[in-house]
Amino acid sequence: NLNTSFTGDDNLYVRIKSGNTNDWMKSTTYGGYLSSAKGNSDALKVDKIWYQFPVGERNTFWVGPKIENYYMHATAPSIYQPVTKQFTLGGNGNAYGASTDTGAGWAYKADNGFAISSNIGSKSNTSQKTGTPAAYYNTGILTDETKTSWATQIGYTKPRYSGSVIVNVKSNGWSDSYYKAGDINGDATSTDQYTAIGLRGWWRPENTGTAVPSVSAGYDTTDYDASSDRDSAEAWFVGLTWDDLFRPDDKIGLAFGAPTQNED
Repeated sequence: NLNTSFTGDDNLYVRIKSGNTNDWMKSTTYGGYLSSAKGNSDALKVDKIWYQFPVGERNTFWVGPKIENYYMHATAPSIYQPVTKQFTLGGNGNAYGASTDTGAGWAYKADNGFAISSNIGSKSNTSQKTGTPAAYYNTGILTDETKTSWATQIGYTKPRYSGSVIVNVKSNGWSDSYYKAGDINGDATSTDQYTAIGLRGWWRPENTGTAVPSVSAGYDTTDYDASSDRDSAEAWFVGLTWDDLFRPDDKIGLAFGAPTQNED
């Protein structure tokens, strides 16, 4: 993780990553996708790069060629620290599922705990692969030919609890960790648009080292605009964390959940 500041308040962030994970370790099919998985063999590659800077005391802006939506949210949706990616962000379903590419965002944090943010991810760096339908070809940024994810989040946070709601509109065949609209509709070349709403909340006890865990929870619902018989899907998550239970800095976690799945 490389951090460079030019003014003392801004930050140019670059992450270089390598790894040899494959198959189930980075597969979403059975939920075994490890949060730290990277499958580029022995090569060192730039995994993330963006620039963030403040405007005034309450506003932060981001822009970069390799960034995901959730780095630009104003409210932390969960305090559960997962091993598998399906449990990140209070459940890595359609509402918070993301993909690394061109992005920009803004966040405002008030001094009373209220926060709002809005950001856009655009797969403008993804070129068409051989044999891929033309519907998957990306041209420009924020055009009708480019896969786009636009997420807006409102949240409220205090030291021991937090609640937030996010609305994420994904268009032109956007796909990320689990499903894209075409998968639900049974059309592999679909460029459908869908809207996901995610509710998140967490609470932690006043003191650690007790039998009472902190609790994180999430629920997503998704509406697929162009689907007929399969027009909605749901996902849920509950994560429990015990801190300092046996000795300082211990962290024990247990989570349950379901990825994005159709009602029928």
